[in-house]
Formats: sequence, C-alpha cells, structure tokens
Amino acid sequence: MTRRVPPLNALRVFEAAARWLSFTKAAHELHVTQGAVSRQVKLLEEFLGIELFDRTPHGVELSPAGKTYSRTLTHTFEEILRATDSLRNPNAQAVLTIRGYTTFIVRWLTPRLPDFHVRHPNIEVRLQFSTLGVDFQRDKVDLGILYGYGHWNGLHSDMLLKDDLLPVCSPTFRDQLTLQTPADLVNCPLLRLNRRRRDWSHWFKIAGVKREPQPHDLDFDDLGVLYQCAISGLGVAMGQREYLTDDLASGRLVAPFELALRRQMGFYLVCPNERADLAKIETFRAWLIGTMT
Repeated sequence: MTRRVPPLNALRVFEAAARWLSFTKAAHELHVTQGAVSRQVKLLEEFLGIELFDRTPHGVELSPAGKTYSRTLTHTFEEILRATDSLRNPNAQAVLTIRGYTTFIVRWLTPRLPDFHVRHPNIEVRLQFSTLGVDFQRDKVDLGILYGYGHWNGLHSDMLLKDDLLPVCSPTFRDQLTLQTPADLVNCPLLRLNRRRRDWSHWFKIAGVKREPQPHDLDFDDLGVLYQCAISGLGVAMGQREYLTDDLASGRLVAPFELALRRQMGFYLVCPNERADLAKIETFRAWLIGTMT
C-alpha cells in the first residue's frame, strides 16, 4: 500500500508555529500572513486526523501529539538543512551555535574558547546571549546552558560549574564598614539578583545570622551590572567564585569571609538526547569537559 506523505508546506508551517508557539511569529518568519499559517496547520490536522494545537483564549498550546510531532519535524528539517549545506559547499566550516546566560558565557565560557579555535579550526562557534537559558523548541541552536540539578526531560546534560557563592565587595567598602564577621552585614546594603533572591537568605542561614531585607538593598536583573556595582562600592554582592577569579586576584573585589554557599545546583551544557553524538556537538562537549580535568 502506498504511504501518503503529508503536505510538505503544511509541515514546514506547523514546525515554525510549534517552535514559536505563535501563528503570528511563524507568519513573520515565513513571510506569509497569519491566516495562511492557520490554514496550513488546519490542513495538516485534517490530513492526520488529530489536533496538533489546543486553542485557548490566550493563544495556542501544543497538544501532546503536537509536542511529539514538532520535535521530530524540527530535528528532521535541521538535518535536511545540514545535508543541503554540505552538498552545496563541502569545504565549508561547521557552525556550532550555543545559547546561554550572558554572565556565564562572558566570564566562564568565552575565556576558554581560544583554545577550542586552535584545536578545531573547522568548527565556528557562535554565541547567543540570554537571561532565560535555552529552549530547543524555540531556539535554533545546537547547545545551551541551563541552571539547575542537571535533569531535564529529553536533554543530555554535562555538569560544568556548581554553585560556590560567597559575599564580595570593593576593598574600600570592606575597610570603611569594618567587615569582620557575617553579622556585620546585617546593616550593609546588599546587591541582589532578582532571579536568585534566595542566595542571600541561604548564605545567612549557614552563617547563623538572621537578616531581614533592608530599604537600602539594591535589586538587579543583570548579574554583570551587579558585579560592576560591587566593584564601584555600592554594596556587597553574592558572587559566583569562578566568575570573579580575575577580580579577586587583581584586588578589584575582596571576599571578607571565606564562608561559601556550596550546593549541587549549577550550570550544565545541554542538548537534545538525539543530537548528543552529532560530530560537532560531541567534539565540543569532549573538549569542554577536558578543560576541567
């Protein structure tokens, strides 16, 4: 019996709509109208005899079948694009795209990349910066950085950096306030990252100090800006030790106390399970893990 192939244009449109979770954004990417996207998705649903999206008052969400189908289609289209690029230009460099947290990439990953470029000149690394990590359904990238315990459905993860957090400030700030014990921080202005506001409370807990939020505490959305404010003497920041190696070595920042908050949460290099052994991804993973041994 002849196997019927779904309409290819409908597949392409559905893959874009599923990746964006938006008919409007898919239409923008494909340079068509939103109505055209809606019609193509409906055509594919009628062909398959199932609903791929759940329509809600707030937009669309993938149905369970739609989630499974979209993952396969995204992977398939990427393989087609790679195969086409290889045929058109067999001598072209492989491109490896990595998406991750801005400060992690700038302070931890980027300093290591020159060695990779020397060892693997045939792989071009492109970086995408984000405050939200990576979503392989949404982002067209090969690898990503996620923060957590290392367990995400459908993703292969390699641990890169575990939390090792301690208070840091400028040497002038430390000397002016005579910071000698953790209790001396009770009335100091603290610099807090909005996404990780509990870091300070967890550190104070292991220090055995009770400290309530103060009006002069400062909140930030960007960790790089927070660190710069600490260097400028605006308060005490909770610093990731490996991010601040150069600042601590140069004396731009000091750690008044050696008490550190260490936990199993950390930063992981991730990619979809089915792509972990792709040559360029496997090469980068092996190299990066090797730099930490």
